[in-house]
Amino acid sequence: MKKMRRNGRLARSKGTSVPLTFVIFAAAAFVFFASLQLYHDAFVDFPSDVAINQQFNDLGNALSTKTTSAILALPHEGTIEFEETLPRKIGGHNYRLDLNASLDELQLYSFKGYFYNYTLSGTSAEVSTNVTTTAYGGTSKVKIKLRRLL
Repeated sequence: MKKMRRNGRLARSKGTSVPLTFVIFAAAAFVFFASLQLYHDAFVDFPSDVAINQQFNDLGNALSTKTTSAILALPHEGTIEFEETLPRKIGGHNYRLDLNASLDELQLYSFKGYFYNYTLSGTSAEVSTNVTTTAYGGTSKVKIKLRRLL
């Protein structure tokens, strides 16, 4: 039923005033944008980190497989050289590739702080190589030269 005033007209009832409505919407907008800022890592950085990690793993596995295959095919007292095409950037970041036979490792460093090692067991006993290249400024191909030790 509708409320009636004493003189017979309908009473007007307001839910909230205009300033109170503005404050409520402003507070809701503030909470929304604050939660976006707080969960920035979950929405943006985490998926990017997963993609960068996967790209580094793909590159490291491909290079280690190709290097191991070259070592197995390398004749005694022989030399083999092959060229590998590298992506210019991984996840929008520059990176560095180190292939040092004395460490038995293929190392990938990102300038964002990612660091990956891929073990190439026995390379120090079999071959001599030292490749360091930085994919800074657009390096896309690297020549890897392996020389079988005596």
